Amino acid sequence: MKNYFIIHGSFGSSQENWFPWLEAVIKQRGGDLCINLDFPIGEGKQNYTNWEMVLNSVKRFINEDSVFFCHSIACIFLVKYCIKNHIKIGKAIFVSGFNHYLGLDENFDEVNCTMYTTRGSEFINLCKERICYYAKNDPYVKFNKLQEFAELIEAKSIVIETAGHFNQSAGYTQFKELLEYIK
Repeated sequence: MKNYFIIHGSFGSSQENWFPWLEAVIKQRGGDLCINLDFPIGEGKQNYTNWEMVLNSVKRFINEDSVFFCHSIACIFLVKYCIKNHIKIGKAIFVSGFNHYLGLDENFDEVNCTMYTTRGSEFINLCKERICYYAKNDPYVKFNKLQEFAELIEAKSIVIETAGHFNQSAGYTQFKELLEYIK
C-alpha cells in the first residue's frame, strides 16, 4: 500500500483544480491511501506553523515511500516541512512551485512569506524523486522563479508551454500527466 498526499496552494482548497480528480483516481485503484487535506487559508490563518499542524495530524502515514502532489506554495511548504522535521519521502511532484515573493499581490506575498526557506537544497537528501511541472505562461509566477525552484531541489523539470498555473482557470480540472506517478 502506498500513501499519497495532495496539498493545495494559497487561498485554495482540496476541492478545486485537479485535486478531486486525482484523489478519485487514486481511490478507484483501491488499496492505496490518499489524503487530500484542507489547510488554513487567508490572512492571519495561512502560515507555516498552521500548515505544519495540519500535516502533523497525518504524519503517522508519511513514510519513505509516500508520494506528494503539491501545487503552488504547497511545494516549498513541503520542502521546508521535510527539512524541519527530518522526514524522508519517496516522491514529490511539484506543480508551479516557487520559493520567492511574487510581487503581484500583497495578500499572496503576506500569507506565503513564512513558507520560504533558505535551506531548500537539503531536501535533495530527503526525497528520492523530485519532479517539477511548470509553464512558460504562468500568470502568477515568473518563469525564471519556477526554474530556480526546480534547480534548487535538483528536480526533473517538465515544462508544458501553455498550462498557466495548472489551475481550473487554465483548464486543469484533470491532469493526466500525473497518472504515471500513481503506479
